[in-house]
Amino acid sequence: MIKIKVTACIDASPKATWDVLSDLESISLWSEPVLLAQCHGAQKQGVGAERICHLGKRVVITERWTSWEEGESYTYEGFDLTLVKSAKNTWSVKANNGKTLLTSQSYIVLKGGMFGKLLEPLMLFISNKMAADALAAFKYLVENGKPYEGKHSLLPRVSAVC
Repeated sequence: MIKIKVTACIDASPKATWDVLSDLESISLWSEPVLLAQCHGAQKQGVGAERICHLGKRVVITERWTSWEEGESYTYEGFDLTLVKSAKNTWSVKANNGKTLLTSQSYIVLKGGMFGKLLEPLMLFISNKMAADALAAFKYLVENGKPYEGKHSLLPRVSAVC
Protein backbone atom coordinates (compact mmCIF):
# COMPACT_ATOMS: atom_id res chain seq x y z
CA MET A 1 0.00 0.00 0.00
CA ILE A 2 1.15 3.51 -0.82
CA LYS A 3 0.52 6.13 1.86
CA ILE A 4 0.92 9.81 1.08
CA LYS A 5 0.39 12.68 3.50
CA VAL A 6 0.98 16.25 2.39
CA THR A 7 0.17 19.56 4.03
CA ALA A 8 0.16 23.17 2.95
CA CYS A 9 -0.10 26.44 4.83
CA ILE A 10 -2.68 28.64 3.10
CA ASP A 11 -2.68 32.36 3.88
CA ALA A 12 -6.47 32.49 4.06
CA SER A 13 -9.25 31.55 6.43
CA PRO A 14 -10.47 27.97 6.75
CA LYS A 15 -13.79 29.11 5.22
CA ALA A 16 -12.10 30.59 2.13
CA THR A 17 -9.97 27.45 1.78
CA TRP A 18 -12.98 25.15 2.25
CA ASP A 19 -15.01 27.12 -0.30
CA VAL A 20 -12.46 26.27 -3.00
CA LEU A 21 -11.87 22.70 -1.80
CA SER A 22 -15.58 21.88 -1.62
CA ASP A 23 -16.26 23.11 -5.17
CA LEU A 24 -15.73 19.62 -6.55
CA GLU A 25 -15.98 20.60 -10.20
CA SER A 26 -13.19 23.20 -9.90
CA ILE A 27 -10.36 20.68 -9.39
CA SER A 28 -9.12 21.33 -12.93
CA LEU A 29 -8.14 24.84 -11.77
CA TRP A 30 -5.53 23.44 -9.40
CA SER A 31 -4.74 19.90 -10.54
CA GLU A 32 -3.05 19.98 -13.96
CA PRO A 33 -3.75 16.36 -14.93
CA VAL A 34 -7.51 17.02 -14.64
CA LEU A 35 -8.75 18.61 -17.86
CA LEU A 36 -12.43 18.58 -16.91
CA ALA A 37 -14.37 17.55 -13.81
CA GLN A 38 -18.11 17.14 -13.60
CA CYS A 39 -20.34 15.88 -10.83
CA HIS A 40 -22.58 13.03 -11.88
CA GLY A 41 -26.21 13.90 -11.17
CA ALA A 42 -27.61 16.82 -9.23
CA GLN A 43 -25.58 16.24 -6.06
CA LYS A 44 -22.43 18.35 -6.17
CA GLN A 45 -21.35 18.03 -2.52
CA GLY A 46 -21.69 15.69 0.45
CA VAL A 47 -21.73 11.96 1.02
CA GLY A 48 -22.76 10.19 -2.17
CA ALA A 49 -21.58 12.92 -4.55
CA GLU A 50 -19.76 11.55 -7.59
CA ARG A 51 -17.22 13.36 -9.73
CA ILE A 52 -16.04 12.26 -13.15
CA CYS A 53 -12.53 13.51 -13.98
CA HIS A 54 -11.27 13.55 -17.57
CA LEU A 55 -7.49 13.28 -17.64
CA GLY A 56 -6.94 13.21 -21.41
CA LYS A 57 -6.10 10.41 -23.81
CA ARG A 58 -9.51 8.94 -22.98
CA VAL A 59 -8.56 8.42 -19.34
CA VAL A 60 -11.57 8.97 -17.11
CA ILE A 61 -11.83 8.28 -13.40
CA THR A 62 -14.81 8.29 -11.07
CA GLU A 63 -14.66 9.51 -7.49
CA ARG A 64 -17.38 8.97 -4.86
CA TRP A 65 -17.60 10.85 -1.54
CA THR A 66 -17.93 8.58 1.49
CA SER A 67 -17.52 11.18 4.26
CA TRP A 68 -18.26 14.91 4.48
CA GLU A 69 -17.85 17.15 7.53
CA GLU A 70 -18.98 20.57 6.27
CA GLY A 71 -16.24 23.18 6.60
CA GLU A 72 -13.71 20.65 7.93
CA SER A 73 -13.01 17.55 5.84
CA TYR A 74 -14.14 15.02 3.28
CA THR A 75 -13.11 11.60 2.02
CA TYR A 76 -13.61 10.09 -1.39
CA GLU A 77 -12.72 6.86 -3.15
CA GLY A 78 -11.48 6.61 -6.73
CA PHE A 79 -12.70 4.05 -9.23
CA ASP A 80 -11.74 2.98 -12.76
CA LEU A 81 -8.07 3.86 -12.23
CA THR A 82 -5.51 2.15 -14.42
CA LEU A 83 -3.23 -0.11 -12.35
CA VAL A 84 -5.04 0.86 -9.14
CA LYS A 85 -7.06 -1.62 -7.12
CA SER A 86 -8.28 0.97 -4.60
CA ALA A 87 -7.65 4.62 -3.83
CA LYS A 88 -8.91 6.69 -0.93
CA ASN A 89 -8.19 10.35 -0.22
CA THR A 90 -9.09 12.55 2.75
CA TRP A 91 -8.76 16.33 2.64
CA SER A 92 -9.09 18.56 5.69
CA VAL A 93 -8.77 22.21 6.65
CA LYS A 94 -7.82 23.48 10.09
CA ALA A 95 -7.22 26.97 11.48
CA ASN A 96 -3.57 27.46 12.42
CA ASN A 97 -1.91 30.72 13.53
CA GLY A 98 -4.39 32.89 11.62
CA LYS A 99 -3.97 30.80 8.48
CA THR A 100 -5.22 27.41 7.32
CA LEU A 101 -3.39 24.11 7.36
CA LEU A 102 -4.64 22.02 4.42
CA THR A 103 -3.96 18.29 4.69
CA SER A 104 -4.36 15.50 2.16
CA GLN A 105 -3.93 11.84 3.09
CA SER A 106 -4.05 9.21 0.35
CA TYR A 107 -4.01 5.43 0.48
CA ILE A 108 -3.45 3.57 -2.78
CA VAL A 109 -3.33 -0.16 -3.44
CA LEU A 110 -2.01 -1.16 -6.86
CA LYS A 111 -3.23 -4.07 -8.94
CA GLY A 112 -0.91 -6.80 -10.13
CA GLY A 113 0.30 -8.55 -7.00
CA MET A 114 4.09 -8.66 -6.95
CA PHE A 115 4.36 -6.53 -10.10
CA GLY A 116 2.23 -3.88 -8.40
CA LYS A 117 4.50 -4.02 -5.34
CA LEU A 118 7.51 -3.40 -7.59
CA LEU A 119 5.82 -0.31 -9.02
CA GLU A 120 5.09 1.24 -5.60
CA PRO A 121 8.34 3.28 -5.29
CA LEU A 122 7.83 4.81 -8.75
CA MET A 123 4.14 5.53 -8.07
CA LEU A 124 5.06 7.09 -4.72
CA PHE A 125 7.59 9.38 -6.40
CA ILE A 126 5.13 10.44 -9.13
CA SER A 127 2.29 10.91 -6.64
CA ASN A 128 4.41 13.11 -4.36
CA LYS A 129 5.43 15.30 -7.32
CA MET A 130 1.82 15.64 -8.47
CA ALA A 131 0.72 16.45 -4.91
CA ALA A 132 3.37 19.17 -4.52
CA ASP A 133 2.30 20.77 -7.81
CA ALA A 134 -1.40 20.58 -6.89
CA LEU A 135 -0.87 22.08 -3.42
CA ALA A 136 1.12 24.97 -4.89
CA ALA A 137 -1.60 25.65 -7.46
CA PHE A 138 -4.35 25.30 -4.83
CA LYS A 139 -2.57 27.78 -2.54
CA TYR A 140 -2.19 30.22 -5.42
CA LEU A 141 -5.88 29.91 -6.33
CA VAL A 142 -7.13 30.48 -2.78
CA GLU A 143 -4.75 33.35 -2.02
CA ASN A 144 -5.13 35.15 -5.38
CA GLY A 145 -8.73 34.36 -6.29
CA LYS A 146 -7.74 33.08 -9.72
CA PRO A 147 -5.93 30.02 -11.06
CA TYR A 148 -2.24 30.08 -11.89
CA GLU A 149 -1.83 30.32 -15.67
CA GLY A 150 1.58 28.67 -16.07
CA LYS A 151 2.92 25.20 -15.36
CA HIS A 152 2.14 24.32 -11.77
CA SER A 153 5.62 22.85 -11.34
CA LEU A 154 7.01 26.40 -11.72
CA LEU A 155 5.21 27.63 -8.61
CA PRO A 156 7.21 27.81 -5.37
CA ARG A 157 6.78 24.78 -3.13
CA VAL A 158 4.43 25.42 -0.23
CA SER A 159 5.29 25.42 3.43
CA ALA A 160 4.03 22.29 5.16
CA VAL A 161 3.55 24.17 8.46
CA CYS A 162 1.95 27.46 9.48
